[in-house]
Amino acid sequence: MAVLSGQAQTVLIVLQAKTSGTTDSFRLDQIDRALDEIIRLNSTNPAAFQVRSAMANASKVLRDRERIAPRISLDDSRSLQYGAPDAQLAAIDLAAWLRDTRRLNDGQRRVLIQIAEVDDASALAAEYGIAPDRMRERISRARQAARVAYAAEVVAA
Repeated sequence: MAVLSGQAQTVLIVLQAKTSGTTDSFRLDQIDRALDEIIRLNSTNPAAFQVRSAMANASKVLRDRERIAPRISLDDSRSLQYGAPDAQLAAIDLAAWLRDTRRLNDGQRRVLIQIAEVDDASALAAEYGIAPDRMRERISRARQAARVAYAAEVVAA
């Protein structure tokens, strides 16, 4: 196990101190993710820089998470199904895998992300300036490449 640098130790102390002053769940999640990043990187950069950088990266990840799966009110009993698994978790995991996998080229990744957001091949075809049938072919090829990559990376692991 590697020893943390003096700068990283200082950052951990600063971030831990920030937790005592807040009860906001977003802020606590942000600090938690920042702590993980500091430990993982173990940088010797100045402490103030590390705090800003880790907090900014954590905010970006958390906002992306909220965009993919918005929060629901626990007071609204109509939106809750007690004991049922959250269907959004699989979509979040798949979106994260799609963003990070190296087995897809940029074009395939872009098409898959766009079709997930828009879900309309005709609209994407207009955006790309190609025929809808050609866009459907691109989507089909990108999906096939993603299936193969997913099976090799996730299912096999």
